[in-house]
Amino acid sequence: MPLGIFASRCAGRIDSAVDLDEALRGVSEQAAVVRVFEDLFAPGVAARIITDIENEGLDAVALVGPSADHWTRSVSAHHLRDTIEAAGVNHNRIATANLLEQVALVHPDDRQAATAKAASLINVAAIRATRAGTVEASGSTPLRTVLVLGVTSEALVASQRLLQLGFEVTLADRGDGSVTATNRRDLRATGAWVLDHPSATFIDRAEMLDGDGWLGDFRVKLATPDGVVEKHVGGILLARPDQTEWVSELRAHFRVDVDDDGRARSLDPVRHPAETIDPGIMVVPLRGQDAIERERVAAADAAAMAILLRLSSDEVTHSHDVSSIDETLCGGCASCVRTCAFGACYIDAETGLSHVEERRCRACGKCVVSCPVGARDLLSAPHDVMVASVHELAAAEVDGPKVIGFLCGGCGYPAADAAAEDIVERGSGYPASFLPLRIPCGGRLDAIYVLEAFRAGFDGVSVYRCREGHCHNLIGNLDMDRRINLLRTVLRARGIDDARLRIVDISSAEGDVFLKSLDEMFELVGGHVPSSATQGATVVPLTSPEPASSAAAAGGDAS
Repeated sequence: MPLGIFASRCAGRIDSAVDLDEALRGVSEQAAVVRVFEDLFAPGVAARIITDIENEGLDAVALVGPSADHWTRSVSAHHLRDTIEAAGVNHNRIATANLLEQVALVHPDDRQAATAKAASLINVAAIRATRAGTVEASGSTPLRTVLVLGVTSEALVASQRLLQLGFEVTLADRGDGSVTATNRRDLRATGAWVLDHPSATFIDRAEMLDGDGWLGDFRVKLATPDGVVEKHVGGILLARPDQTEWVSELRAHFRVDVDDDGRARSLDPVRHPAETIDPGIMVVPLRGQDAIERERVAAADAAAMAILLRLSSDEVTHSHDVSSIDETLCGGCASCVRTCAFGACYIDAETGLSHVEERRCRACGKCVVSCPVGARDLLSAPHDVMVASVHELAAAEVDGPKVIGFLCGGCGYPAADAAAEDIVERGSGYPASFLPLRIPCGGRLDAIYVLEAFRAGFDGVSVYRCREGHCHNLIGNLDMDRRINLLRTVLRARGIDDARLRIVDISSAEGDVFLKSLDEMFELVGGHVPSSATQGATVVPLTSPEPASSAAAAGGDAS
């Protein structure tokens, strides 16, 4: 399949530590187009990329430059990926190579090694883009209805805004929400306005029993003293992120990130304060109980605007990124059913084979790993892509002991990004022989990947996952524990020191913990690095094609 590589120098930040042209040299042989820009987000770049896609018939794209998280957490960064997808490249065949936060900024003093590592990460992105299958997507008109959880001042303001714009709003409260709305001294008029609106409904003394779906099309069941109430809504708005009862119930059915206090965490407190990791679930940015009315109204407006922008589109597209099933292998043992925390797996009564309820699947991959016969695979992280990526990283031409890092997408990967900020205070980077590989969830880590890593020549394996109680997929880290204990026994049987396999529980912002864990790992495998004055990591002690185009075009260098 024709592959296009589009790289960014990130305004010179990558060039400061990486010879980008040299890093791209190897992959140029398998790409139809390799083009380098000063900045992928500069005016005219998207148009240039679309022209290449159309002229070369590209159906796989690797974006080289900033972190994979940059495309979702930075304001409007998703636009470029959306544009590429709209041009005909399947969502699952757009890969990224992080040369900024996980290469250039963390290896500022070793240009040769940084360049070699960059080349490997680019090759991994090329493997991901060309070998992953396509993921089907469907479009639908989003429902202009919103479920608001919790009746607060912020909830009333956000509801008023949405009602004024023609939305239907249901306000569910743990207590008597309608009474609360009436008694709000600070916003009495707003409460009365919402109560009297014909498109507003209050559900008192409610708890969430069940939920499924995605942006534009959620189904939620609420338990009330009068029975179960079912709501079909386009979006969900959490009135306060510290209403932990609602948060816990949401997390049982949808992906919601939480902080150490169990409060819902926004996608980015600065750039996306009201959005969560689920694009259809919004949260009012947290304000203190003593916040003045102006601050509460502003927070409510931010949440209302966020959900309004999502649901005002003529169409929303949902990618059906789920696990696939090889029915010739499936024996209907129900291991996947017992493993899935979201109830997405079930055994068909007629065929006796496993199936996936797409509205509940969160593409974490735990069912894939649990299958004893290998009948399942995850479309976004296929088994052959993962194994090939491990071997590609093992071939990196870097000196010193090699350590592969499996980074869960929820906390491990962003923690590695955050480490770039701590490098400045630390005064030195970490060895370029640490080679990262992102996985969707700690629960997706197959023991085979660890064994393949050691077989391919890695001296150590580090796995970075969410802390207990923080996994975006509820129990991914606990599922891993069960497998790792057995794996350690296998490693010892093969004469491999199982201490060279380290599991690190980490939060997404703990770059210092990430660096400390690397210090400890490289000291263990024989590659000492300077010790940093940071807090210790919590390490879980688990017992026992076509040639590249040579024509340069406006806005980018083709090579």
